[in-house]
Amino acid sequence: MYNQGRVMIFNKLGFPIGQILIPGRKKGHHLRTTHPMFIPGTRDLLICTNDFESGEGAWIFKAQGFAESHKSFQFHD
Repeated sequence: MYNQGRVMIFNKLGFPIGQILIPGRKKGHHLRTTHPMFIPGTRDLLICTNDFESGEGAWIFKAQGFAESHKSFQFHD
């Protein structure tokens, strides 16, 4: 969630089932989390963040998602 340093996880019905917390969020760093995206066919979740107020720049964090992503049409063999 933007300005909270976390990514919420929802089930297919829209109910929250978990969250991924960004390192440094307790110290007020990397709170602007945007664009969570799975690497197709894996559980690897990439999360873009930036730390405009505290000067630590923009980062891409990698976390394990709750399930494997599907391969959409552009990634099929």
